[in-house]
Amino acid sequence: MNALNLVLFDWMGAGFAPHPALLRIASLLAEGSTWLCAALIVGAAWMQPPVRPRVALILVVAGLVSMLSREIAAVLAMPRPFMLGLSPLHIPHDARPGLPSTHASVMFTVAFMLLTDRRLRAVGWAVLAMAVLTGGARIYVGVHFPLDVVAGALLGGCVALGAQAVLRATGRLRESARPQLTALARALSHPRSGPWLLVGIALAATWIGLNMPLSFRPSLLQQGGAIGNSTLIGYLLAALFVLRMRPPAWSKRDAGALLVVLLALAANEAGLHVALFGISILKARFYSGGAPWQIAVALALLAPIAIAAGWLLRRSHGVWRSALARRRWRAAARTVASFGVAVVTIRVLDGLPGLLLDAGMLSEVPSALHYLLLSLEEILELALPLLALLALVQLRLGRHPTWLRRGDGAPRLAATA
Repeated sequence: MNALNLVLFDWMGAGFAPHPALLRIASLLAEGSTWLCAALIVGAAWMQPPVRPRVALILVVAGLVSMLSREIAAVLAMPRPFMLGLSPLHIPHDARPGLPSTHASVMFTVAFMLLTDRRLRAVGWAVLAMAVLTGGARIYVGVHFPLDVVAGALLGGCVALGAQAVLRATGRLRESARPQLTALARALSHPRSGPWLLVGIALAATWIGLNMPLSFRPSLLQQGGAIGNSTLIGYLLAALFVLRMRPPAWSKRDAGALLVVLLALAANEAGLHVALFGISILKARFYSGGAPWQIAVALALLAPIAIAAGWLLRRSHGVWRSALARRRWRAAARTVASFGVAVVTIRVLDGLPGLLLDAGMLSEVPSALHYLLLSLEEILELALPLLALLALVQLRLGRHPTWLRRGDGAPRLAATA
């Protein structure tokens, strides 16, 4: 199998003398196809409200398979072609194990799950075609062997089949679990659930930081690691929740502005702007040293985000007073306050290394304290989308979630529009 793998890579890879046009196309596919697939899926969710819960589920499964494929790759420790000197590194990439391909695992999982739903079948075929092209492109640019992509496709198929089996089993258990779901909904609507969630996440972050690197690998906290992927999925789920169930008393402009901000936070967590420009567009040095066309594009991307954020700030005072005035919305108000505390804490932790460096004390910081601060910063970033989701759920539930009860008094858990 290894000999066949090498022969296929020699035939499919760009090698040391790639065709310039083909290399450019392959590089674009290898780095940007996942965002095109995401746009297709979000577009389908926007145009077909009934499929939004299904799309949310697919995104959750995609995040889980991403983490699973990385863990399998870490155990197998199979090198990539450029790590063996069989090809130059035609696109930026870390030197980490490549079997199975995470891109292939996620994209094939998403494609197969979309194909099982007749409402999303057209999008599923498009994602499947994009998955095949992306797998070939990543072989061409030297970051994967053909076997890596095949293994990712097989993993995606197995996960999709497993997810379908779990869905069928969940449907059979739903009726008997209604009382528990009702109790969960009431627990989430408790006024202290937001602050306690933040405290719990901070304690978990402290424990992980204190046990690193002996019990937890530092890669857990790196870009593209399990925590980063979970944070990205959380923002996407919050955005889909806004699409599915606009919070009460919110106008379409309010919901649209919140949606823009959530998607911008997701793009920032995924490092999309860094992938596009090679440097963060949130850094001042980008505007002092970047090309004029890059600065123009960056400002065009930031403009709607700034407008949406400004709109939410303008509306926040009235919304906050309304929430405090209505007892059933106070839980959401406290969760939003917890969100603000988390943001301030993250900013302080992010700027602390720079302050220590300016003071000449950074080299004196023990490694244990370094891991603790890093863990707190990264895992508190995961708390942000979770708190946003909780606040949206609380706004929907209210203090007395009457939509949990049928007309005949039997409990249920089905959101109304």
